[in-house]
Amino acid sequence: MSERAQLGSANSRRMRRDGLVPVVVYGHGQAATSLSISASLLGELLHHPGLVEMNSVDGGKKLTILKAAQRHPISNEVLHLDFLEVKMDELITSEVRVVAEGEAAGIRHGGQLEQVLFELQIKCLPGEMPEAIKVDVSGIELDASLHVRDLVLPEGVTAVSDGALVVFQVRAPKAEASAET
Repeated sequence: MSERAQLGSANSRRMRRDGLVPVVVYGHGQAATSLSISASLLGELLHHPGLVEMNSVDGGKKLTILKAAQRHPISNEVLHLDFLEVKMDELITSEVRVVAEGEAAGIRHGGQLEQVLFELQIKCLPGEMPEAIKVDVSGIELDASLHVRDLVLPEGVTAVSDGALVVFQVRAPKAEASAET
């Protein structure tokens, strides 16, 4: 990462043509820092749910977490990244992927498992941030659902998302309409 001296949309477009992506790091009570990162490192950053250690412009290190990635509406190309500086002893709110484990009991009776919620908003200390929330779906029967309030979360992690939200459900497949002639 390197510090950006020139700001503005025209300079950001020029940077993207040169294989760089604009980044802003928001700190605790400090002015935001404008940086740029090589587009070749985006894969690592975007698929890394936890803490990212960045070298600060004054030679120190900052612990950050990715808060937002702005994408082009058609090409899906990453246009801009926002990071938030975190302190290890302060709770943070973030979104984490939800992953199913096991086979739902209702599938044996002809049902289909549907994932309704793909990301869960959680609150925890930065060091306790899980890569994903793994959910055992083996107890879900036909025409039943699993809600946020039913999830078993790792120690130190609490759900911020509404407890009534459905995460997984097992439903009977829709009957196909028969063609009458």
